[in-house]
Amino acid sequence: MKLLLQLKEMHHFTTNERSIAAYILTHKDNILPMSIQELAKATYTSHSAINRLTHKLGLAGYKEFILKLAREFQQDVHSISNVDVNYPFAPGEAPIQVAKEIAELMKATIEKNFAFLEDAQLAKAADILDRSDKIFIYALGDSEIRAKSFQNKLIKINKYAVIATELSEWEYHTVNLTQNDCAIFLTYHGLTANNLKAAKYFVRKNIPFITITAAHGTELAKLSTLCIQVPEDEVKHAKIGTFSSQIAFEYVLNVIYSCIYRINYSKNKLASRDVLNDFYMDDVKTEL
Repeated sequence: MKLLLQLKEMHHFTTNERSIAAYILTHKDNILPMSIQELAKATYTSHSAINRLTHKLGLAGYKEFILKLAREFQQDVHSISNVDVNYPFAPGEAPIQVAKEIAELMKATIEKNFAFLEDAQLAKAADILDRSDKIFIYALGDSEIRAKSFQNKLIKINKYAVIATELSEWEYHTVNLTQNDCAIFLTYHGLTANNLKAAKYFVRKNIPFITITAAHGTELAKLSTLCIQVPEDEVKHAKIGTFSSQIAFEYVLNVIYSCIYRINYSKNKLASRDVLNDFYMDDVKTEL
């Protein structure tokens, strides 16, 4: 998760840590050149308090904190777009202008989403999915379209993938998962009651599951073996379409698929061809 988001949420922060976080958030333009001594003086805290805060953020110390924060600032600068995520084009615009704004929206969404991703997180997601016998995907509405695209890719590298929420059979799929399988929840707001019910079952049965969502603070996200966050830019029931959320989901799933693929790159490169060769070999034998 991005540092600025963690600082804003202040989960389990002490009083001193809240003061440090608040100062950083309100002095973002001046924080990068500051030494730990200068920050301690400005916040009326201590070196140890600042280091404890950085450790709580999952970092080794203040130096790593400043380096990661600088990267976030740089990524945010490159992600600036004037396009409204919820209403990316206006009435009466020329078709080519609409095309330009949708292109800008797609580019900005992907760049912003990239800033949310972490190397260790992606590696863990790929490892969980690669080791799983079966992958069950929970997705509804527009997100199910993204899930089907992901399923299609997995099938081509001989990964058994099922859309668990298809045909309203999610309960049966849920109870059939084992510890050798895994699940993926693809949900923008993360508030679907059925998803939470399935997730609690997985926790009880020690079945790993990954949640991809914009709402990383929900109970579903917190129960997850791994939660991958996408930008929360869309307003529910106040938008032309689910452009940003679905672009984000498609991007993250494509990245995860690519990370799975790279684990056994040569094997996966040959997988689809070999399977089809075996399939059509029976026809060749019959003709002979």
